[in-house]
Amino acid sequence: MYEYFKNIIDKSSCQSIGACSIHPSVSALYDIMLGQLREISFYLVKLKEFGITNKKINSKCIETLSIFLINTSFNHQKFLTLVSELQKLKNEIKEKYLHYCAQKQFPCEIINTNIQIDDSTTISQLIKYAQSKQQNQSAAKQRLFEVITIFAKLCAIDIVKIKKFEPDFDKYDFEILRFFALTNGYSIRNEKIIRRIKEFSEINIEIKEKLYKTLEERYGRKESAQILTSTQKGHCILVSGDDLDELEALLTTLEKLDLKEEVNVYTHGPLILAHFYPYFKNNKFLKGHFGSNNAQYDFSIFPGSILITKNFIQKIDTLYKGEIFSNKIISFERVFDIQNNDYKPVVEASLSQNGFLETNKPEVLNVGYEINDIKTILNDFCDKEIVIVTSIINELNFLDEYENKKIINLNCPLENDLLIEAVKKLKEKNVKISVFNSQCNLESLNSVLFLLNKEISLYFVNCSSFLINPHVIESLKQDFDVKII
Repeated sequence: MYEYFKNIIDKSSCQSIGACSIHPSVSALYDIMLGQLREISFYLVKLKEFGITNKKINSKCIETLSIFLINTSFNHQKFLTLVSELQKLKNEIKEKYLHYCAQKQFPCEIINTNIQIDDSTTISQLIKYAQSKQQNQSAAKQRLFEVITIFAKLCAIDIVKIKKFEPDFDKYDFEILRFFALTNGYSIRNEKIIRRIKEFSEINIEIKEKLYKTLEERYGRKESAQILTSTQKGHCILVSGDDLDELEALLTTLEKLDLKEEVNVYTHGPLILAHFYPYFKNNKFLKGHFGSNNAQYDFSIFPGSILITKNFIQKIDTLYKGEIFSNKIISFERVFDIQNNDYKPVVEASLSQNGFLETNKPEVLNVGYEINDIKTILNDFCDKEIVIVTSIINELNFLDEYENKKIINLNCPLENDLLIEAVKKLKEKNVKISVFNSQCNLESLNSVLFLLNKEISLYFVNCSSFLINPHVIESLKQDFDVKII
């Protein structure tokens, strides 16, 4: 099986997956940012009780919630600017809430924090403050809050992707922030939090389905693919992350330029999914997929320019080779920021490097992605017990049998549209379902989270603490009866 899929569950590839343990200083700063968002969400919920909403502020919070801060090499100034903006936003919303409380003669609920951030605040001051905070909540509540946080963030990421194609889409912004605001409620009973998490899983599925529909309307319906995993001679660009719109923008830039030399584009990491969409499959500049998903290594040996898209979530703290460009909100040090969505500098940088000096022997990865085949199989089941396995072994057939149980193999582990379709169809037929998920990554975790309210038997791999927060794994086991395998 192709090395990329293998590395998804290889615990030694922690650096490449992006959910690894975080340096204490980075973790402290991350908590500061999340703390600001928690308070803002709290006051937004309170203002909603007065009938007051601000779609622009909601959208800003969703975009910030989508950020994962895991690298020590992040741009400090961009981070300080962001948290300073959040501080001003929090003060503005808090003052508005206090005003309406006084006007309505309504008792206010206030979150008191000692931190004040302005343009003179330093990184070291923020770290010192964050590390001095005391955690007063119980272990049980802490693990539930961790589930809420990761759940809300994963939904925020999907919403940000949708908004790239529909900027005014705001249907779920407040729902996500109201859900995230629960992490302020230390007095809320754990049973209520568990119920709210299960209820939110239904919203998560709706968001996922909206995202899949939006992408397919833009790029065509996904289908099985033959993906070239070897390289060709010539100048080259590597695109890493999972933002299809940025890959599209780069390819459009190449089409508009009158290039005298050929430039080949390769996807990296989760962007392998681009090859399932007809729009990208038919693009003359997109040649294939490169690397093992270990970004630090792959970036160091790639002989061209590299584009890190907005939702790139991997650790690349060590020095890397080549010219790297980024469109992230908080970008890395030693990379070039994309200005005004202009990708021409990425192309120019690729032309200044040698590229691959020869064409390697063609190697092709065949991956099945036929949703119609799945639907046909599902039509034959009724009142039976079905086991769904999200498998990384694409050589398996869609349908298998073990100890008189029918097993459906969903062979592509990178997205959840096949899983959502299978579960919905089987639930309509009153079929007893078990779902086994054997990958350690954020999308796989998301597939468990959005099924929490479906009354099915869930199994999730016992991820290393380097990959998924152990509080989250413990909560799945203790609070939601997910079997850890």
